Parts: sequence; structure tokens; C-alpha cells
Amino acid sequence: MSAVLHHVLRPGTGKTGLLLVHALGADHRMWDDFIALWDRPEPIIACDLRNAGASPRSATPIPPEGHSDDLEALRIACGVERTVVIGCAIGAMIAAAYAARHPHAVVGAVLTNPALRTVPTARAMLAERAELVRREGMAAVMPGAAERAFLEQPRDTRYDGWVERFSAQDAAAYALSIEGVLDADVSEDLRSLTCPALVIAGAHDVLLPPELARDVHALIPRSRYVLDEAAAHFLPYQNPRGLKDLVAEFLDRDVLAGRA
Repeated sequence: MSAVLHHVLRPGTGKTGLLLVHALGADHRMWDDFIALWDRPEPIIACDLRNAGASPRSATPIPPEGHSDDLEALRIACGVERTVVIGCAIGAMIAAAYAARHPHAVVGAVLTNPALRTVPTARAMLAERAELVRREGMAAVMPGAAERAFLEQPRDTRYDGWVERFSAQDAAAYALSIEGVLDADVSEDLRSLTCPALVIAGAHDVLLPPELARDVHALIPRSRYVLDEAAAHFLPYQNPRGLKDLVAEFLDRDVLAGRA
């Protein structure tokens, strides 16, 4: 049985809740503004994945399917009957793996800044980054790691907060998180999804650009594609109000209609 992840739970009513899965190099705090804006009754679970935030560390890298088992253990521990899982970037790959492997628990998936797999060029860059931070610490990849992810975004308190949290994380744990997704490929998971899905790309995302999100959309039997003109690589953090509106519409139109 997987250890229960560190998480925050905002109680709500109803049997369907939101399960929020953060991006690589982040933790549950990337969802703070989204949660603050959520004015509906659904309960919300925001977690730290293993090797991130205050969740347990592992001895070896954790692939998306391993994170999927952790998410299911968390859902059960929180007493949420069914979920709409929402993931960003690598978190979207993990969300897809979870939805495919636990269809009894997932009634909708929202995938922001997603991709089918870790492509060879990205794999080489990420492997090099993991080695670098192990050797020299998180400062060795700054400010470049933030600059590309925040392309065309304001350099405001939100940006400063991201840089501060990213730089302060445990370098060895971050390296393990990277290594868990070096060979990730959720293509078959996406093809097998039985729940409705919303796929959202960030117009300014150069790390996982919109064409990759369109590839994801093309594989999912029941999905809609949206291009967010405001966001870059961390859409839930960079445009939480826009995401909140899209998720609320998705819930009412595609998930909750006809459910008790």
C-alpha cells in the first residue's frame, strides 16, 4: 500500500471532488490561487507527489504509474468517492496514467500543458539537469529553468514566489523526480481513457508547446481542446482564474450532467 502523500484538503459537498497534480519541480502550493478562486461546493485535494514538497522520499525514481498508485491511496484516505483529476505538464502525464488505471474513481480529466511522452531531446536535457543539480545544487539551473517556463509572463510577486520555492527544494529529490519521467510515455493511457477530458495548452509554452497538446487531444476518445492565450508552461499558476472558469464549465457540461 502506498504511503499517503502530504496534501491539503478543502472540504466540500457532493461525491465528486477535484484532485490536483502539480508540475515537475513544484508542490501543492502551485494550486493556491486556483483553490482560493474556486467558489463551488466540490471538495479539493492538492498533493505533493513523492519526492516533492513534504511527501515521502523514495529510494528509486517513480514513473507515472507509480505516482498513480499514490494518488489512488490518497483519494481513498480523503474519503472522496470520485474525482476529476487535474494535472499540469508532467503532472498531466501522471493524471492521465491515474485516470486510465483507476477508471472507477475518475470521472473527468483536465490536462494542462500536456505531452504524450518525454521526447529524446527533452530526455537528454532533463537527464543532464538531474546530474547537474545533484552535483552543484538547484542554483546551477537558475535562472534559466524559470525564464523559459515564464515566457511572456510578468516578473511579479507570483514569479518571485515560484523562483524562491523552486530554488529551495531538495536537489536530490528533484533529480529523482526528473529520472522518474525520463522514459515516460502515456500514449496508451490516453487512448484507453473512458472519462471525458479537457486538454488545455498555453500559447506561450515553449517547453511543451501547443502542438504537443493537440497530439494528446487527438488520442483521447472524448476530449475538447482549448488554447489559453495568456499562459506559458505553468497554466494553473499563471492563469488560475482562466483555468477556474474552464474547469467549472467542463464540470457542468461534460462531467456532472446527469449525475446525482
